[in-house]
Amino acid sequence: MTAYVALLFAVNVGGRKVPSTALRDLAGDLGLAHARTVVNSGNLVVAPGTSGASSPDDVARLVRRGVAERFDVDTAVAVLTAERLRKIVRGNPLPDDAEERPAALQVLVGEHPVDPDAAAALEGRDGTERAVVANGVLYVAYPDGIGRSKLTTPVLSKAAGTPVTGRNWNTVTRLLALAEETPG
Repeated sequence: MTAYVALLFAVNVGGRKVPSTALRDLAGDLGLAHARTVVNSGNLVVAPGTSGASSPDDVARLVRRGVAERFDVDTAVAVLTAERLRKIVRGNPLPDDAEERPAALQVLVGEHPVDPDAAAALEGRDGTERAVVANGVLYVAYPDGIGRSKLTTPVLSKAAGTPVTGRNWNTVTRLLALAEETPG
């Protein structure tokens, strides 16, 4: 068995409330085990438990349906295995950014693998951001900060060819640590 990391898209913004404590409780009610969350932005680490889930897609369906029923929030959910998240972290093509400005490095995960040509679609834009596709995700460094950047989630989703949700490097590495500690 493996640990799974579920990333909910666009929750706890714009009235789409899914509190971390309630998300952990929901996971338990769904039969998922060892539920833990990181920051209050829809990050959940679980083991399959008695849920019957045997793949990332199974976990995504369970969590999406549960969130819709309990919170009246229909949101996409991307789920990574601990092994896949480990590859994403170890294969980071922007290690200097991770070291120097971890809060300004985003990893954007899609509902489906990111288009390998997504970074090329973003080239030539004004700004100091750098975007690289590797390991099926989009890594974006925001050396001047994310707040004023024109590389917004809708722009990145269009380039990626799939809706994406982003987490900063600090959150990604914390999620990996929790996933690696999660009993299977």
